Formats: sequence, structure tokens, C-alpha cells
Amino acid sequence: MILFSDAADSEQPHKYKQLLKEITSNGGSVSVIALGTKGDPDAAFLEDIAKRGNGRIFFSNNPTELPSIFSMETVSVARSAFVKEPVPTQATGQWYEISNKAFEWLPEVDGYNLSYVRDWASQALVTTDEYVAPLVAYGQRGVGRTAAISFPMGGEYSGRIREWPKFGDFVQTLGRWLMGEDLPPGIGLRWNIQGTAVTVDLLYNDTWEERLSTDAPKILVASGMPPGPAKEWTWQRMAPGHYRVLEDLDEGEMIRGAIQVGDAAIPFGPLVVGGSAEWAFEEERVEELRQLSAQTGGRELLELSDAWQSPPQEKVVDFRKPLFVLLLLAVLADALITRMGWTLPALALKRRPKTAKTKHPATRAQKALAPVVSKPVAKEPARPKPIAPPAPAAEARKSRFDRAKRGKR
Repeated sequence: MILFSDAADSEQPHKYKQLLKEITSNGGSVSVIALGTKGDPDAAFLEDIAKRGNGRIFFSNNPTELPSIFSMETVSVARSAFVKEPVPTQATGQWYEISNKAFEWLPEVDGYNLSYVRDWASQALVTTDEYVAPLVAYGQRGVGRTAAISFPMGGEYSGRIREWPKFGDFVQTLGRWLMGEDLPPGIGLRWNIQGTAVTVDLLYNDTWEERLSTDAPKILVASGMPPGPAKEWTWQRMAPGHYRVLEDLDEGEMIRGAIQVGDAAIPFGPLVVGGSAEWAFEEERVEELRQLSAQTGGRELLELSDAWQSPPQEKVVDFRKPLFVLLLLAVLADALITRMGWTLPALALKRRPKTAKTKHPATRAQKALAPVVSKPVAKEPARPKPIAPPAPAAEARKSRFDRAKRGKR
């Protein structure tokens, strides 16, 4: 039993000690979920109930946490419903729904979880005690399959199971049945979820081209839990041998579907659209963001407080590409000059004229220290050669020129 009470308002206990003694003496237990804290007035009283009832107690002043606490404690209590004594088994004959071969079951199990079979499920093996509880149950759920095994297959209370000679055959047969039938030859099915969009691709080879051209494939999808009425989606022919359907679903919606191809039915799903595309974690998208950050000189921040701490910017410049381009242009230019037979003009440097070195006047100290040099005797200048008198003809012409200027003949 799970008792829910207010830790600040749990009065009038009456004969609770006697009642708890009767419950525990009959194999029961009482756990307490208290709304409040251990400091509330009636917290000690609720703790005493959990102690006497061989149960546990939980305090919480947040009402939104109560459903999860109830679920956790319910699962914990259900786990205690385990029969720890060896129990004989009995086959029901319904195993032929899975396999057409006779099967030799183990005669006894070391223990099992007490459970009850659903009205839509089949059971292949049950106990022979007063519960007649299912040990192996299975069934079809929508377009999928499910199975449950109540006895331990490993760890404690699994000695007889692991020594069972048919243990491997049992697991292999049940696993193949859960996987479903193989796809027809030449047919492939693929589905994908991106955000809230669901894509289903049907691929087939040339052997199906003629059949699907006259009888197109159909796809039926049911959504919800439990599933509602099935709806037919519309295919799009993308290319020869390729059909595709793309549908946008609501957040958190679960779908199951089946595809009819000829006489075969191919189930798929269940598929669940995430609660929000913002919270969808895809490693490919994270890696893209990291590469973008590295290429733009950014950084990856895991704490929002680190955003205000600006690290020094470090930038590495790669000169290999520009240098390679320049080298390639130089090689092409050299090849072009050689091919055309061009010659480059000779470059000559302009020489600067030599200037006479000016002699700095000697200082008085230098003149005083300079040695006395005797002056050479000046030589007598050479006498000019006498000019020969003009010839008579030249003198006569000059006199005529003078007379002409004066107007005399």
C-alpha cells in the first residue's frame, strides 16, 4: 500500500499500530508519500507509519514531483512480487503460433515474477502453482510484435535456465519472430526523422517495376497511443524504382504504419517525433557548429558565464597558396618569354662623374709642423715671336676699302 498524506495535517491516528501489524503479518507493506518537509508538525507520525509498515517514506513540497514519486515507488513494490521458490512449468501448445516445430520446454524454473497475461496476448509456458502465471507470453500490437519472459535468464535464480539444452533455440526462435518477416526480394524500406518531418522511402528493383506500375503501393499510418484510425498517405514517385512520402507531424506524436506492396505487407515504426527540434541532439549538427566556430576564429562555450571572458585572438595566416600562385605565374611568364624569343633590355647603372677632391686648408698647427720646402726658381717666360708685316696686296685692299667707306675713289 502507498499512503499519501499532508505532513502538516495528519491527525487522528486511532489504532494505526494494530492495523499496520495486521498488514505486515499478512505479507503486506505500507509506504508513505508526504506533502511537505521533515520539519512539519506531523512528519514524525508519518515516519512511524512507514517504519511500522516495513515501507519507505518520501517528503516533497513540490506537487509536480508527486506523480514521478508514485511511479517510482510502485515499480519498487512490484519488483518485490517475485516468487523465489522452484515452480514446475507446463506448455500450452500455443508455441506453434511462432514455430511449426515441436519444442521441449524446461520442466521447472528457479523463480519468476508474478504477472498476469493480457487478453490480447498468447502464452506458451505457464506455472503449475495456484497462480497459473505466464512465463512466456507474446502478441501482436498494431503492426509490431511484443513478448515478455517472467523467469530470470541470467544472474540469481537462473541456474536451471542456463543449464537448459534448448535455451539457445528458444532465444533464437523468439528473437526472429520479434524481428518480423523478411522484406520481399528486391524491396527496400528506409525512414528518417528531421525535426518534425518524417520521410519514408520505398526502393525496388526492375523485377517490381511492372507490378507496381499497374498496382501502386499503399501506405497506411495510425497515430496516438492507443492508435487511432489509420490514414492513407500519398506517395511521390521520385525516380524509377523510388517512391517517397514526406509528412509533417506534431511534436511528441507517435505513429505506426504499414506498406502494402503486391501481396506483402511491410510494417514500420513506431516512430516518435521529438518534443522540440530545439532540444534534438544530433552529433552531425554539433560537429558542423564546431567546424564553423574553428573556421571563423570562435570558440565552444559550455558555460554561459564564460561568454564574458574574451580570450586573446590568435590568427594564423597561411602564405602557401599565394606563394604557389606567384610561383606558377613566374613559371608561365618564363615559358612565354622563351617561346616568343623575347629579350629583356639590359639595365645599366648611371655613373656619377668624379669630382675633384677639395683640399682642406691646413691649420696653423699643421703649417707649423710642415717641413720647409725650397721654392723652385721661376723660369724666364718665352718671348713672343714677331708678327710678320702684312703683304702689299693685303695693304692695298685695305686702303681701297677705307676709301670706299669715305666715298672717295
